[in-house]
This record gives sequence, C-alpha cells and structure tokens, in this order.
Amino acid sequence: MNTLIIDIRENSLRAVLSNDGLLVYSRTFDFEPTPGTQGDDAVYDLHHSHTPAADNPYLLYYDIGQKQNPGDLAFKEIIGKIRSDINNAIDATHLIIPADDVVIATHQLPKMSRQDAEKLIGRKISAESREEFPPFSIIPSASDQKTQTWYSLYVPTTTLQDYRKAFAACRLRLTSITTPLNAMIEAFRNVREAIFNSYAVFEIQHGFVEAYYISADGLLLFQRLPYKTAANSPEGGAEDGEKSQKFKLFKIIDTIFRINSLYQSAHPQIPVQMAWVCGLESDLEAIATALNEAMGLEVGIAPAMPTGLPEESGYVPLAGFAAALQNGTAVSYSAADFFKRFPLRKTSGVAIYAATTLVALLAFGLTETEYRKLNNRAKRFPQHQNPKQTPGKKTAPAAHTRNPDSLRKLTARQFVFYILFRELANDLPDGVFLENLEFHLKDETGLVDITAVARLDNKIGESMLLSRLVAMLDRSPTLKNHREPSITVVDKDKERYLKITVTSEVNPLDKTK
Repeated sequence: MNTLIIDIRENSLRAVLSNDGLLVYSRTFDFEPTPGTQGDDAVYDLHHSHTPAADNPYLLYYDIGQKQNPGDLAFKEIIGKIRSDINNAIDATHLIIPADDVVIATHQLPKMSRQDAEKLIGRKISAESREEFPPFSIIPSASDQKTQTWYSLYVPTTTLQDYRKAFAACRLRLTSITTPLNAMIEAFRNVREAIFNSYAVFEIQHGFVEAYYISADGLLLFQRLPYKTAANSPEGGAEDGEKSQKFKLFKIIDTIFRINSLYQSAHPQIPVQMAWVCGLESDLEAIATALNEAMGLEVGIAPAMPTGLPEESGYVPLAGFAAALQNGTAVSYSAADFFKRFPLRKTSGVAIYAATTLVALLAFGLTETEYRKLNNRAKRFPQHQNPKQTPGKKTAPAAHTRNPDSLRKLTARQFVFYILFRELANDLPDGVFLENLEFHLKDETGLVDITAVARLDNKIGESMLLSRLVAMLDRSPTLKNHREPSITVVDKDKERYLKITVTSEVNPLDKTK
C-alpha cells in the first residue's frame, strides 16, 4: 500500500512515500517570492530570508501580492511533480499541518485519569472555541504528587476543512491530519523507554528552530523561534560565504541556548540527559559538535528511527508519523461525525439507538393507523343522533355516537413520542441510563413516567445526579410541570445504583404548525 505523507511548513513542503511501512521516496519543495513581486517589504523579507535546502532540485516561485499562505502556493504543481516522481498509484494521503495552525495550551489539573482530564479540557476548549465537538488531543507533561500538567492541541474545524478542500482540488483525499508535535513524539517512541529525565530534539530548517523536550510519558516543552532574518546578515555576507556560514551557525546555537534557558526556568528539576538535532540544514554535524562542547551533553543526529533514506535527518517527523500509522498509534484530528453527537459511542450504544428508533417508528405507525380508522368511522357519523327521533327511524348504537367526541379528545392531546426519544438520546447526562418510559392519561392530561438509573460512586453523590436529571427535564420543550421525583437506591452486582422516577406532563402536538 502506497501511503503519501506531506508536511507543510511556512515556506516549504516535505513529502515521503511509505510502502507498507518502508519509506521509499522523499522530496522537499521550497517557496520563494517571484522576483519583482515583493510589494510588501515586511512579507517579502519574511520569506526571502529563508535559504532553500542546498540539495533541493525544486524551487517554486509565487506572486506574493496574490497569495499569502504557502500551503496554497503552486500546490497543484507540487502534487503533479510528486505524482511524476512516484509514477505509481497513491492509496492514502496523510498531512502534518504547520504548528502555527495548532492552538497549543497548557493546563494544570489535579491528579486524575487521562479520560477525566480529556473531558475537562475538552469542555474548556469547547467554551472558548464555541465548537460543540472541537478536534483536539492532550499530551501529558510534568507532574508532582498532587497535580498533572497537560498540553492540549486544538485544530479548528475550519482549518481542517480548508486543507481537505485544497487536497480535493488536486484529486487527493486526505485520510488523516496530525500535528508536528504528535509526529515528533512518535519518531522517538522507540527510545522513550530510556528517558529518565528528558530528551531535547532541535529541528533546524528554513530559518526556524523547533524544540521538543520529550519525557518518557509525553512532552515537557515545545518552542519555536526564528534564527535568521535578512536584517541579521553581516555586511559582506553575500560575498564571503565562509563568514556568512559561521554567522548562521552562531545564530542557530544562540537560538538553541535561548530555548534551553526557557526550559531550565520552567523545569529546573528535570535536566536534559541527551540532545538530538535534525532538519534540512546542511551543517548538522557542526551544530551537534558545538552543542556537545557548549552544553556538556551527548548530542546525536536524528533519526532515532532509521529509515535508510538519503538525508533522512530532514524527514524525522514524517518518518515518525509513517511508523505511527503502521502501528496504529497515530493521533488524527477530524471534525465530529454523526455518532459523536450521541452520548453512547460503542457498538452497544448504536444497537440501542437502532432499537429505540424502530420502536418509535412502530409506535408511530400503529398510532397513525388507528387514527385513520377512527377518522374514517367518524366521517360516517358527523353528528349525534337525536334521541327524540320517531321510532320508525333507525338510531346508531350508543358506542358509535360517542366515537366523534372520543376522536376529538384523542386528536386534541396527541403527543409525538419520537421528539421525546431524541431529547433523551441527546441530553441524558453522562452515566445516567434510561430504564423505563411509560405514558398514560389522567383527566385528559398526558403524563409520562421517566425512570433512570445511575451508578453511585464516591465522586458523584445522589444530589448531583438528581440535579443533572432535573435540569435536563427543565430544559425540555416537550415536558412540563414535573412531579416530585421518587428516589430509591438499589444494589446490583455488588454495586449501588440510584433509581429516579419523575412524572411530567407532556405538551400535545401543536396543530397550528
């Protein structure tokens, strides 16, 4: 299976092809402004200052006055070149988006399970982003006896859709999308067991240093800083290549030292035991030697996961993502699908929804059939028979004379059950399950008895469960005038369950709509 993996950065695009986990192709494409189109000096300097990879045969120019996002620049041309190089079918396409497209935040929470932390962080991201189901993931960071710090990586749904549209325009369907942080952590999965403090990974390319401080459990720090701009070039640098190269190495080392100072301030108790360098720069050996002498650390040239590709140090996150896809550990970001909008996510939940839907349709069908029968019979007896009629005329049976009134009463309080079923499926609180639903009439008023059960534990008390359920009923547009709930505690399978029964009036069908 040919899997194409693309990594888009500010002014470059890297691509590798994985054939059943074995990387067989790699290529980097650089972007430069078209000469004579640098209308905005600030934007021009930002892109023009980056030096393309020395071994790159593809240098693509773009009109800076028309497009600002390098992910869209000459994209069809790039995909055409990749297809020409590969000369084979592409079975799946995966994308690593730029770090600038990811909203990265830290959260310090009390010690809890990953699942509970994900719920709390997800609610916060949902409130801030106003997305009901935001695409995000969490990565554990530093911890102590009482607290745990988490990194959250949130990718807006609109960003995901924009990338999917761009690839679809090139006749490529994106199978998954991930972030550089997730890809880089996967690239060092094989050596993370040997980490007892932290590893520092410095990816150096195209004017930026991206630093990842990785622990055995997750990520301690991520930082991205520029190391070169046009204003920083020394006088005569274009004429004196050796002097210019030394100046660039100085800027890289200085940037790494600044990032490492930030790490030491944030985590003074967790020293760096080893550093790695990687990226598209051509002097990685010189950088590693300088860091070894200056920091007193063992410094290696990544990858930690050998691929056999030429200049494989420039494709470390892509190799990590390819391995994660092969192992089934890849983290992917996608918009919420249909089943994500229901509280039950597993196969059993899908079966319950299907059964509930069938029951609702059956009840609706039977009610509609009976209604049609009564309506047809009522048409034959439009008025009450006069009891003072002459004996010679036949009178209708008493039961038939009452049918029109009964029919009118029935249709006046008709209630649509599937609306209530939908509300219960969508709004039942987490951990609360519907046990019984019973509808009955009292004094021509429709009443429904709702019985729900929930497992009691030390974290959630009876009052909290009751308040959550009552709050859901108060918000319901189909229920009103709730009776005092009946509450009992039952034991089942050595566990305690709370059973709550609430009786509510139903709002009949509004025939004016």
